[in-house]
Amino acid sequence: MEQALADIRVLELCRDVAGAFAGRLFADFGADVIKVEPPGGDPTRRAGPFPQDRPHLERSGLFLHLNRNKRGITLAVEEPSGRALFRRLAATADVVLESFGPGRLEAWNLGWEALARDNPRLVLGRLSTWGQTGPYRNYPGGPFEAHAFGGPFYETGSPDRPPLTKPGELVACQVGNTFAAAVLGAVYLARRTGTGQEVDAAAVEILLASVDRRAITNFTYQLTGHLPRRVGQPPRGPLPRGIYPCADGWVDIATVPAWVPRMLATLGDPDLTAYFRDHPQAAYEPATAERVEPVLHRWLSARTRRQCFEEAVLRHGWPVYPVQTVADALEDPHFCARGFFVTVNHPAAGSLPYPGAPWRMAEGGFAFRRPAPLLGQDNADVLGGELGLGPEDLARLCAAGII
Repeated sequence: MEQALADIRVLELCRDVAGAFAGRLFADFGADVIKVEPPGGDPTRRAGPFPQDRPHLERSGLFLHLNRNKRGITLAVEEPSGRALFRRLAATADVVLESFGPGRLEAWNLGWEALARDNPRLVLGRLSTWGQTGPYRNYPGGPFEAHAFGGPFYETGSPDRPPLTKPGELVACQVGNTFAAAVLGAVYLARRTGTGQEVDAAAVEILLASVDRRAITNFTYQLTGHLPRRVGQPPRGPLPRGIYPCADGWVDIATVPAWVPRMLATLGDPDLTAYFRDHPQAAYEPATAERVEPVLHRWLSARTRRQCFEEAVLRHGWPVYPVQTVADALEDPHFCARGFFVTVNHPAAGSLPYPGAPWRMAEGGFAFRRPAPLLGQDNADVLGGELGLGPEDLARLCAAGII
């Protein structure tokens, strides 16, 4: 099966999660993505978790996750001989992705104007915290700092406690996802016009423009002058909605008036059923919560998350879903039936399950072609086979710390 982006070649010159995630999206769709690491390895190789908690450059869970389907070379682009080799590779590429920050590539004579002279169709995707221009362009930071500066942290959490950060690498992957989409659009424009371009992506602006920033529209369009505030757990209404405890954890419940018959059929309480029958507007009256909550809590406390799900959702169509752990998700029959998790053998990390693609395509979609590369794994194929360097050349560059 030929994948959708099989005719696109990408050089990924990124040292961060967001840029690597963008490169992985290209690779998952079939692009030839060559990850260019410094000779000592990408910083994410030193980030856990590690299998059996044994740190190793080839066993970082974060690196394995971000770099599947890519080839990998080592190259010190800050050195003159490394830069010369990189320019030769860039002349063969459709895309270069970089996240060094404004001015760094120009200092190495690898900026847009220099690369475009060798390859006018090239798209140079540049990801930074603040963008390539503006008074903050050279300030340090990353996606989390951008999220704080842009406002979402301010609105996350309980109103009586400090703001909360987003979990894990959620913010960085959100930035990388948008970055990849912008660059892909520029690639297809270059194919129509024959001329590439520089794509300036600022993490703070990606986050300000995202769906997570609905508060901006509330503030600017309502014209009330009132800042949005943290709301925490939504207040309880007449009908169950939100997170509730059960016998072995938590469940998430959603109930709207149209689903009241489903709720009553699940709970099976004659008095509660009679109350709703005798009070046609009960679903809209705040006092109804005093009737529903005790019955609901008795029902929940006698059941596990799985039992709640099976009785409420599978039997009656009332949305009561378990709050699952990662272990639960790996064993969930739905994901197993769809083949979402893919077990892949890595030469250093061993056989591990990986998330597959969150989409399905009849043709040209996701394929797990190779695990994340070992450090410098494809030096011989790319620098030797494609650029014509011989074994002696590679050995000399390795001894000099260039690869």
